[in-house]
Amino acid sequence: MKNTIRSVLLFFEDIHWNLSCRYNFMLYGPYGLSGVIERMPSQFLIKYLRKYGATIGKNCLIEKGLNLHRPEDKSPFKNLVVGNNVFIGHKTKIDLSRTVRIYDNVLIGSRCMLWTHSSDYVYENLVPLYREYYGEIEICEYALIYSGVIISYGIKVGNNAKVGAGSMVNRSLEAKCFYGGVPAKFICKIE
Repeated sequence: MKNTIRSVLLFFEDIHWNLSCRYNFMLYGPYGLSGVIERMPSQFLIKYLRKYGATIGKNCLIEKGLNLHRPEDKSPFKNLVVGNNVFIGHKTKIDLSRTVRIYDNVLIGSRCMLWTHSSDYVYENLVPLYREYYGEIEICEYALIYSGVIISYGIKVGNNAKVGAGSMVNRSLEAKCFYGGVPAKFICKIE
């Protein structure tokens, strides 16, 4: 009886999230949809990320609070590609200006930020010009990204690499090495 009630409640909650996604996407566009995804419980996240374009493998867990920045217009989350057995901690921010590719068996701690673009102002003849720079992010198999890490655009994190909590990664990281700090520097090899 208890399981039946739970199943019925989950069914209606799923309908609620489905309608909420559709309504916000139709009315407010991809950022409206992204706002719904950020509030959605983790048990529904993967289903709706896939529905709106993300590629996500088997046996993944993405915790509540996922913030997807710059989703596309027609297929909002198509630039998110996640392999099998991946964990993404709560309140992680992922910029979808370019593809973010997370391979199998990767763990990403809570409150990390993955940025696929950067911007600045330059002055020409005293007129400010806004410029943006782009690059895909790749996080290879068995990488471990501890909480609060910021990864800049155009970065590849090698197989089995580990990044210490609170680090800022602004260059690609070699496989089987531990990095930490701001900016992240090599600390030691991992056997």
